[in-house]
Amino acid sequence: MNVLVIGPAGSGKSTFVRSFLEYLKDYDVKAVNLDPASDPIYEANADVREFVRTEDVMRRFGLGINGALIKSVEMALDHIDELIVEGDYVLYDTPGQMELFLYLKEGIEMARRIAEKDWTVALFIVDSEVASTPENYVSILAQNAVISLRTGVPTVTVFNKTDVIDFDLTPSKVRDMLSKEEGVLAELLERLVDFLEFTTARFRSIKISALKGEGFDDVLSAINEIFCSCGDLS
Repeated sequence: MNVLVIGPAGSGKSTFVRSFLEYLKDYDVKAVNLDPASDPIYEANADVREFVRTEDVMRRFGLGINGALIKSVEMALDHIDELIVEGDYVLYDTPGQMELFLYLKEGIEMARRIAEKDWTVALFIVDSEVASTPENYVSILAQNAVISLRTGVPTVTVFNKTDVIDFDLTPSKVRDMLSKEEGVLAELLERLVDFLEFTTARFRSIKISALKGEGFDDVLSAINEIFCSCGDLS
């Protein structure tokens, strides 16, 4: 199974990949770095930086960091066949600026090419501290729906850094909290809760600490149940 690890900068994607590789050590597990701006902190079986390095793109084309990141992803697509590997589980660590992967046609094409090769699921890694308010929680789950829409693969939201914050929001709690608020913003957010019906969060919240390797049993169960009639993520 291919696992696209997606999330904002600082959410702990690379730390998750490093720790999840260790957790899956009894399987044929591999990792691929798709971030042309960062060296992997784990042993990568394929690394986009062997072909495209953002700092080199900046110098070569005289671009600023944002333009160079976009150009890097465009160039990386030329090497996607060399970056797709096989294994029981293959973790694809995506750029920290997740909009590069979700909104550039080259990023979407990379996701499509990966998904063509095997069963593919996306893990949307979220910082629990960021998601700890009802407003942010709803916004994040809306992003989950966008990831599934843009990549065409089912997406599991994973709340990371639970060793830092006691994260206890659930969809039902958020709905109750928003129903008691007044004003246009509260009404908008309450209607956005309907996005929950298109995410795995409606079944259960998956909470982990990538740093401590906690909660990985739930992650593995969730990604297996996505394509298995034996479970419903509940």
